[in-house]
Amino acid sequence: MRDAVIREYEPNEIISRQGSRAERVILLKKGAVRSVVISEKEAEGADDARLRRGRDINLHLEKGLFLGVEGALLGKYTESLITVEPATVVEVPVDARAIISMIAEDPEFGLSLSRSLARKLVGANRGLGGVQREAARFSRELQGLTTDFYNLVHRIQEDAEGEDDVLRALSVAKRSWSHHMGESGGAEVTKQTTSLIARVVDDNALAGSQQRLKKGDLLCRRGDPGKSVYILISGRLSVRIGNELYGIVRPGETVGEISVLLGDEEPRRIADIQAEEPSVVGVVPGEAFPQLCKAQPKLLINICKLLAMRSSSTQQLAAESEGALKAVLAKFGSEKCSFVPDCEALKSALDLLMEEFDFPLQNEHETLTRMAERWQRKMEELQRRVSPALAAAPA
Repeated sequence: MRDAVIREYEPNEIISRQGSRAERVILLKKGAVRSVVISEKEAEGADDARLRRGRDINLHLEKGLFLGVEGALLGKYTESLITVEPATVVEVPVDARAIISMIAEDPEFGLSLSRSLARKLVGANRGLGGVQREAARFSRELQGLTTDFYNLVHRIQEDAEGEDDVLRALSVAKRSWSHHMGESGGAEVTKQTTSLIARVVDDNALAGSQQRLKKGDLLCRRGDPGKSVYILISGRLSVRIGNELYGIVRPGETVGEISVLLGDEEPRRIADIQAEEPSVVGVVPGEAFPQLCKAQPKLLINICKLLAMRSSSTQQLAAESEGALKAVLAKFGSEKCSFVPDCEALKSALDLLMEEFDFPLQNEHETLTRMAERWQRKMEELQRRVSPALAAAPA
């Protein structure tokens, strides 16, 4: 606690501001503090009055509770902390590197943080209305396509094994909006997780195994006991609730960690998980999951990062209220969002490599075509959904 500062706050004072650089965590010693969220775009220049009018996410009363830890992990606060009554807090200087070091040195702290983030994510999901849930599906789909772009670029790079011509061709793609968007959305974290879990899941000491699925196979059903954590090593899984596609699981992403982390609080699977293509899944029994995290703290760090990103994204949609669909369109449909041009530019680079150097990149070329078509269909669908709302809005 060296350099920690004890501060007293009056009611309705702002302790930390959403969107500002996170360089400290807050230990609540006395009083009550609320977590408040406004839209990410508004937060950039919001005054105190606007922050105070944001959507309430949580009311914190528990003495000894650490607040703002996920913000420190991600580098910026994802919510504002505002006092409800006179409060005493301890402000501890901490940045992302310090949080990561704390998890690596003390996995029990990391497990506690991951449980806190899991509860926050579950609560945020429960707070979404119908329009917000629809917006969340659009956001996951479009963000996921940028992840696919990122992964494709790096798979080509790894397969090239240092071929200078390929690396030069990929350099433009790695500076693109799509690559940056995929990386900032967690693609680099899941890439690291894929490599890590492929090495350790079959270690008998960690009680892990690999399960191979054919296209159409069910990994688990809605209502099943949540007794294992699944980490996708290769392939794709769909998440379905009834007849509705809720999301796609990509390599390096986890399934079932919420049930295992929260135990009796969330004991059952909430969705069907099905293989969309031949897939390999790392299976870790729930009772062995803490052991795996202690043996591989990097995995725990990545899980905490992904949970924090998902929680922040879900809270943002909650803050947008009925404007959530419009917010997703603004995020992925502005002039700077160049997914289709990025795909076309990379296809042109691959054309040149196939023509001049006879590199076998036809499959990757076709994958980019499908990704661009899927993006366009999803954007057209989103625009159709947003247009009626805009037409109904007062002038």
